Amino acid sequence: MKKLIIFVCLTVVVNCMVAQTLAKKAQAMLQQAQSDSIAVKGENDVLYSKNELNHLAKGELTNGRIVKVSACKRANNANPLPALKNFHDGLKALGIELIIVPVPPKLAAMPGTNYQELEAMKYLRDYYQELRKQGLNILDISEKFPRPAAPLYCRTDAHWSPAGIDLTADLLAQMIPLRGKTDFSMQKRTQKVLGDLARSCNSNAAEELTYNEVSGNALSEDSPVLLIGDSHCLIFSVGGDMLTKNAGLAEKLAVKLQMPIDRIAVRGSAATAVRVNCYRKAARNKAWLKNKKYVIYCFAAREFTESGTGWAKVPVMKK
Repeated sequence: MKKLIIFVCLTVVVNCMVAQTLAKKAQAMLQQAQSDSIAVKGENDVLYSKNELNHLAKGELTNGRIVKVSACKRANNANPLPALKNFHDGLKALGIELIIVPVPPKLAAMPGTNYQELEAMKYLRDYYQELRKQGLNILDISEKFPRPAAPLYCRTDAHWSPAGIDLTADLLAQMIPLRGKTDFSMQKRTQKVLGDLARSCNSNAAEELTYNEVSGNALSEDSPVLLIGDSHCLIFSVGGDMLTKNAGLAEKLAVKLQMPIDRIAVRGSAATAVRVNCYRKAARNKAWLKNKKYVIYCFAAREFTESGTGWAKVPVMKK
């Protein structure tokens, strides 16, 4: 019995030391940041987001600590769990399955100064276990990162790369048994892009990316699969500052499922805003939501702590 107690205590101490080390490393990288830029330069000229580093610098999230380190000043909205549980339960009552896809920190796949591969996932994985114990379905794509890792994130942008999108679409297609009868065509393209992080620090060091552009109607409000989230649901899909068109997560999942996908996405924090948009749409048309079988909620994992507005409870639809 004494040996078991000692083992448990040592495990707790080691885990705390790892979290403290992660926090210190993130803080050290933040000290290198320019005050007028949202980017921090890591190894091999890879750029990282300050928001992501702020998130990593906060260390452990479990056992209620996430409320203490949240960027949200409203105590009722600082904890993501009640809002996510409420959303899950509301959808479940309608026969809709919720899949939560937090996009891992870029440092998990493309380690920066003094980071080891996947080290940045340590405290997030512990937090996911807390969420799963409450019945939430969390897809941690970092568990399936290939070895050796492909460039799963853009070098000059805060978002994932076409390879990261393809990996996520593959994993989601394995979780969703629905299939249609649409065969989408794809065309391979190569393009030089300058990401948001590079633009923020006035860098002209563009990167060359290869992706498959999807032809056909990949989006439809009538789809039983709804993708909601932040700009990770828009990157490579809508063009402009989202880099290119018709090669985002919605398009790639449509190809895998052989049917169009519905989408509601916001720029900026999707902690609450995108669920508000869903509620408003369902309020106008209850049949729209009741037609859904799966809702995929995809957002940057840093939003667990870095959303200024926090995680408010939002009804799924009007009673």
